[in-house]
Amino acid sequence: MRLLGRWACSFLIVLSLVAAASAQSSNANLSVLFSFPCDQSAVCPDGYFPISLIEGGDGNFYGVAAGGGTGMNAQGTVFKITPSGQLSVIYSFAERPDGSLPFGASPERVIQGTDGFLYGTTLLDGAFGFGTVFKLTPSGVITDLHDFCSTQFCADGAYPSVLTQALDGNFYGSTGPSGAPADILYRISPAGTFKVLHTFDTKGHPDGGGTFGFTQAPDGNFYGATVAGSQNTPFNSVFRFSPKTGAYKILHGFNWPNIAQSGLVMASNGELFGLQTNSNLYQISTKGAYHEIGPLSTTQYADGHILQASDGNLWGDFQGGDCGDQGMVFGATTAGSVLQNLTFNCNTDGQQLGSIFQAADGKFYGVTFGSGVATTDSITNGTIWSIDAGLPPPSPNVVNFFPTKGAVGTKVLLQGAHFVGTTAVTFNGVSATFSLLTANYISVTVRSGAKTGKIEVTNAGGTTTSTKPFAVQ
Repeated sequence: MRLLGRWACSFLIVLSLVAAASAQSSNANLSVLFSFPCDQSAVCPDGYFPISLIEGGDGNFYGVAAGGGTGMNAQGTVFKITPSGQLSVIYSFAERPDGSLPFGASPERVIQGTDGFLYGTTLLDGAFGFGTVFKLTPSGVITDLHDFCSTQFCADGAYPSVLTQALDGNFYGSTGPSGAPADILYRISPAGTFKVLHTFDTKGHPDGGGTFGFTQAPDGNFYGATVAGSQNTPFNSVFRFSPKTGAYKILHGFNWPNIAQSGLVMASNGELFGLQTNSNLYQISTKGAYHEIGPLSTTQYADGHILQASDGNLWGDFQGGDCGDQGMVFGATTAGSVLQNLTFNCNTDGQQLGSIFQAADGKFYGVTFGSGVATTDSITNGTIWSIDAGLPPPSPNVVNFFPTKGAVGTKVLLQGAHFVGTTAVTFNGVSATFSLLTANYISVTVRSGAKTGKIEVTNAGGTTTSTKPFAVQ
């Protein structure tokens, strides 16, 4: 059986709602949108052990399950699910008659590219047995873009997981932590041109291996946290990486056992927030000024995710332990005041949270890796869930755009978040034609009459203005 994630392979969680501490979130309720069924013979056509979930530009959700599917010895699926819970499998990673899995096995994640394709990674198999990067059409036609451990001593890494698309149109990802000779940061084009950008040093000057994920900030740099190193100090770290120059810098090192256990989110105040062991919230600036804020729970949770929601507060999850322990979804202010702890029951709602995001409807969505409600003739291996905390739809978040100047007719690519449902884009108040590419990218064309000024994006959550102007030439 494949490893469930990279950091919490044996954790289970308990899911049942507890009382809220704020009136704003007091009506929060948890619903299971879909349970991944397997019959008593362990046949699971939809897949099992869902790992990650995203919101697509079309308002549907896309994700991967680490095992199951259709075909010979199927080893995972890519699926689509509607907000009403209708799931369809786009692709199953099944063996060929010769026993090979040329496109990989045990998918880790999938994202939507600006070209309309889905891009993702598999943890295992492919040509060399150490995972792949793939491209998938909406109808299920798959292309292998890269097979890992293809170079001597695995200098191109092994066991890929993280993948994101940057403003330059390329995809950036990381491998590990693997125990292989190299864990890396890499760049890959939509056509498959691959380059190693940074090799993590886990021995000489430890910065940790692999990443929990990284985010591209308005300055164009990526910020993230590494997963694991030796128990010498530091164990893992927060880093800054420039996709333009390749410059890599450790901003803060974490000593064992008080280590980082999530990726980072950049809040509206320009500060980065992340999670540590013992459910601690911390804050760090893009220059590396670090401040530990404090615990969000009295229980020692492991591995989490964090975001800023439409109420301005930080929300996220912790994976938790076994069914006698507790995992949770939390809400807290940026100062660390806990607004809500929602715990899960593994026998009804699933176990081991794998992802969380706020969708265009204001609800939170995510997956659990295993369990859920079983019937007399089937078992359940994972769920897709939603939480309605009574929050408004999120307004757009404009992070950056390119180019920064141009004449009428210029196409401008906007980068940000919560673009689903966009109804208008303007340049200094003058309407522009636009095309929604993904939840994170919009293509905009400068129309006649546009004047130099800031770009505004409007959706059901409101209107957001860019922090810098676009110069009309």
